[in-house]
Amino acid sequence: MCKFRSNRALSPSIVRLEFVKMYWIPIVLVAAAACAQAQQTALSRVPDDLAECYSDPNLLNRNNLPPATIQVLIDIIRQIEDNPNVNMDLRQLSAVLLHTYRQDGIEFHMNQNSFASTMVLPFSPTGHSFHRHRLLLTRLIPRNFASLANDTLPSQLKCAIHHMLSTTVDMRLRGDESNCNQLSQYRSLRSGRSISDDVEIIKPMMKTDPSGAMQNHNPNDDVEYSSFSDTMSERQQLSQSTCPLLGGVVNTQWGAVSAGTVIAGIAAGASPQVVPIMNLVRDSDLNYKNVPQNVNNLFPATLSGDLAEAVLIQGTERGNSIISVGTAGNWNSSQATRFFMLHNYVNVEMTDPEIRGGIDGFVLGSLMPSILANSGNLPLSTLLDMYYSPVNGLLTDPSIRACNRGNLAQTNIPNLQAETLAFAAALDTNMALRGTIISGLDALVQSAVANFQTYTANNLNDMNCVTTLTVSRDFRTRTRLYIAMDATWPYQAVYPAISFLLDEIEVNKFGSNVTLLSAFDGSIIINTTGSIAEFHANYTAARHASILTGVNLLTSLTNIRQLMQEQLDLERINNYVGGASTVLLYMINSGNLQNNQAVWEQARLLNETVPDLRILFATSSNQQETIWNLVRDMSNDIHTVSLNTGGLNADVVMRPVLDRIFSAGRRIINPQCGSNFDGGSSGSRHFNDNVEPGYINFYSIHPNYFYLTSENRRIRINRSGGGPGTLTVCHSRVIEHPRQNITQIGEDANAVTCQTLATTGNVDINLENACDNYWTINTCPPFYISVQSNAALTAASAVACTDANCRFPYNIPYQVQIEELGCFSGANSVTASFLIILTALYFTLIKN
Repeated sequence: MCKFRSNRALSPSIVRLEFVKMYWIPIVLVAAAACAQAQQTALSRVPDDLAECYSDPNLLNRNNLPPATIQVLIDIIRQIEDNPNVNMDLRQLSAVLLHTYRQDGIEFHMNQNSFASTMVLPFSPTGHSFHRHRLLLTRLIPRNFASLANDTLPSQLKCAIHHMLSTTVDMRLRGDESNCNQLSQYRSLRSGRSISDDVEIIKPMMKTDPSGAMQNHNPNDDVEYSSFSDTMSERQQLSQSTCPLLGGVVNTQWGAVSAGTVIAGIAAGASPQVVPIMNLVRDSDLNYKNVPQNVNNLFPATLSGDLAEAVLIQGTERGNSIISVGTAGNWNSSQATRFFMLHNYVNVEMTDPEIRGGIDGFVLGSLMPSILANSGNLPLSTLLDMYYSPVNGLLTDPSIRACNRGNLAQTNIPNLQAETLAFAAALDTNMALRGTIISGLDALVQSAVANFQTYTANNLNDMNCVTTLTVSRDFRTRTRLYIAMDATWPYQAVYPAISFLLDEIEVNKFGSNVTLLSAFDGSIIINTTGSIAEFHANYTAARHASILTGVNLLTSLTNIRQLMQEQLDLERINNYVGGASTVLLYMINSGNLQNNQAVWEQARLLNETVPDLRILFATSSNQQETIWNLVRDMSNDIHTVSLNTGGLNADVVMRPVLDRIFSAGRRIINPQCGSNFDGGSSGSRHFNDNVEPGYINFYSIHPNYFYLTSENRRIRINRSGGGPGTLTVCHSRVIEHPRQNITQIGEDANAVTCQTLATTGNVDINLENACDNYWTINTCPPFYISVQSNAALTAASAVACTDANCRFPYNIPYQVQIEELGCFSGANSVTASFLIILTALYFTLIKN
């Protein structure tokens, strides 16, 4: 309950009394309003602000919401943090997220006549997890008067974060239970239909009338009464699914995780409390003796909360003396994961995702005092990003990351049994159970904790840190990806492929961005965005169906060239020196592409007036002989991809395309050039960049900026301090990703030149006379440059990167400085055109 108390003593004076009333009433009203909003998710009804997630057919269809991944969750939290109307630190925001978007235990309830009503929302929080959730919000995680307006997020993102934070078990029978353990494009429960259709439950032993509508279910037809020795309780079994859906789960490289539990652990750790259990007891008396009298709020928010639920429900409903912990499951798809299906329908109180979320939340929560003391302004999104990172982990301790969960669970959770016993005793007074535990609660708790420890050590089988390092890249790409979509692709086939690419290139605030275009005319379908959540919210099946079908290379290339040239002119205005590569990817399903002289001319102009652009084609049939002359490298820039209708092979068939995107280094340009390349010398300019410890950044600079000789033309990598260890700066004319002591097969051993950069100083790369032996701009190779961190993160590492573009506080900052770059275009070069014509003639001859 929210309580407002004034310690001011009121004077008997009527004047003073009126003054005090006038002074306090507005304050109390404002505080009460904030409190009411914060407590809506603790009520036994769906909050008003979340009702649209269960009433709007478009929002009720999960396929219209972004996937449930840790990247999407972090992205949505970043959007909240970056909202100009939100001013909260980590402590405030973690609590407010729970009070605004999390409500555990929401279940569907069909009314007696099976008809939808505009007056009644057929969802309410009646699941077992709601009772613990209500205790957390009202008694254990302190409220603050900060709140989030309902329009802080658009509806799709609001509903997405609600579902990612809210734990519930959906037992409804779907009809696809035979495929529960298989990856599939799961659609049977959430296809785009009306609300009444969308919440329809398919039940065996049910009859349909001639129109196909389901008749009312007779509860006596399918009821099982069992003794304590059976697996089912004394309840009507309305044809529950054998593999129910678990909500509140996000996908990570290190297993599915209950995200709401992670945030709850952080919130509890940021505002630690030791609470008397009598403050949690619903009635005045406690049913159990000899239990600890206090609980640390971090435990009920994480592990003890789920363990207590398992103890009470299994102990009363099933009469189990051995408490089962852990239920595995799988996602509906390997890409764009939205539905997590459990492999069992009993003993689902502490599933595998809840175990992972409990451990992660406890570990992060226990570290919150030191994190806040040392990095008080650390955003919540950054904390999550560091923990679910493959290499460096937290600033305070690099071993604190998800891949090390197994070790952290064995060494960092003290007093779990006592804390679980105390909270189970309190929770028992708040839950309506189908039985009463009259003795032996401590034995049940002991069984649950022991089985949790055994299960965690032997059954989770998540990828550890050693394996993580072997499968992870040591560089992060930063690219502007333009996707020209052929809408003849089936959405269910092409959407997982796009999702795979965006996950891998890391579309986010600090990484890449994406723009969706039409392959028919080059028009913009989805505007450029650095938000992966925003892209998924916009690229739905309905949006895909609205795209003009087919491919018109002439029209699309013409309009895309204009778009790219406008971008170059904008870069001139903004003094953009570099930082991201540019890639255009045609996703083509149509056959018999029309390529002629006019098409080739547009492609030539695009390649030569936008020299940093890499054009790629991914086609469902072999089109290499048709479109080879539209790309720079016909051997590597055209790929045949056979996407199946479920998109299950997307990661395999799209891997070569991804590798070509990766190979395009971050751009270094002369912003004076614009689209006409009529500008003058760049003079001295720079942009700031940074690299993670142990990672490499790759760059490229094209000869259009250094073709003719200039005495002072150079690239300078400058470092002025900050961050651990040294940097290695390498460059090459033939190897796109130059590294120290690594050469490419068949290349000269001196193809890569490297220098070491200490904590201060600079490295110069001389561009003078770089194209002396080349007749044309198009034949002069680019310079490929890399900046590599040689240091690993340690517990002694300090905050080094404070720039707004720093993804992590331990990143190592440096400057990329350009000196006297020029502007040279081959777009109107007669020689260049002549060489292309000769190449075309050559291929015509060899075909004959």
